[in-house]
Amino acid sequence: MEKLRQVIYYILRKSPIGRSRVDLSKLTYYCDAVYFQHHATTITQETYIHLEDCPQALSFFHALSSLIKERLVEVQLKVENGRIGSFELISKGEVEIHLTREERRIINKVISNFPSKVIDEHRHYPNLYETYVITPVFSEIPLKVESVNTKIHFHKKKSLLSLSGKIFRVIFEE
Repeated sequence: MEKLRQVIYYILRKSPIGRSRVDLSKLTYYCDAVYFQHHATTITQETYIHLEDCPQALSFFHALSSLIKERLVEVQLKVENGRIGSFELISKGEVEIHLTREERRIINKVISNFPSKVIDEHRHYPNLYETYVITPVFSEIPLKVESVNTKIHFHKKKSLLSLSGKIFRVIFEE
């Protein structure tokens, strides 16, 4: 659970506007799953379950409550249009973070894909999104080499240069 605490705290330190519980849960899942794709192990060594609104580590609330108790994380009420919107988690205080350079690199990569809210995750990590969505609710999300498609998905952009090369070949092949 200590590694999970470190990941949660690191994500919140890199998110100056704070994160909701759902966003934080999704980010920890994607950080672990992307790390798993590269190293066949997770950062936190946690088991994830599919809740009705997000994937979540089993000891997520325990880790979060210990960070709040130590005053490293603060819960703030977010008011939208004069009504209570949600609760935001914001990092407070300083603590030494014990994450390797590679773990930080992957966490930063995941955070950079979702600068404010975690939306359209199926566009950034389609295989990982599919793995958690097809898992029945309240069941363990399998992070195993056999079950996680370890191919890195990316959207290829067409460039004018590649199109002109194809046109050039068509003209001279006739």
